[in-house]
Amino acid sequence: MTTACESNAAPAAPAAPAAPAAPAAPAAIILAGGRGSRLDGAAKPLLEIGGRTLLDRAVAAVRGCDPIIIVGPRAPVHGEVVWTRETPEFGGPVAGIAAGLASTESADVFVLAADLPNAEGAVALLRRHPHLAVGEDGICLTDDSGRMQWLIGLYRTDALRRAVGALPDGGRDASIRSLLSGLAINALPAGDLATDVDTWDDLERARATATAPTRNRADTATA
Repeated sequence: MTTACESNAAPAAPAAPAAPAAPAAPAAIILAGGRGSRLDGAAKPLLEIGGRTLLDRAVAAVRGCDPIIIVGPRAPVHGEVVWTRETPEFGGPVAGIAAGLASTESADVFVLAADLPNAEGAVALLRRHPHLAVGEDGICLTDDSGRMQWLIGLYRTDALRRAVGALPDGGRDASIRSLLSGLAINALPAGDLATDVDTWDDLERARATATAPTRNRADTATA
């Protein structure tokens, strides 16, 4: 006569749910293709402040983005980047954004001018903003006067693509306002973190004030 064997083993515990995937890194587009007309044609991204070029400051600001796309003529830079040019060359910032968008499939993208002495503090402030909400196409900084600094922002890539597609000639010679005015963009006050360099006087002021560490400057601006 046989009897069934009974197991004393406890039932297997259910598998733990998989951890949610980390959000993909945003891309970054750095616009470095301007003529520098108010700087006598100088290559503005290569101007140095505190021993570093404006271009290096911009690349350092978006470290961790993938890819980091520089739109402009090739130049010495520290970091792994992708180079491209707007069509036509010197076609303006909107054409530059269009060229950069062609090199990324990321859901979100930082757009940054290569003339920002406080680029790292500016992007750090953007990174502290909560993830873009439903119905929000982007966020950009405002300067001391409250003026929107469109070229220091984080945007939804698809929203930028649609806006570029709505402009004639691929955005050639179009204004940033014409590109972004129809999008839902929030403004984040940033004070002098949103300062750019357009003239020799701007450069000298930036060099004179480039003393405090980036993290402290950003914290001060939001205190």
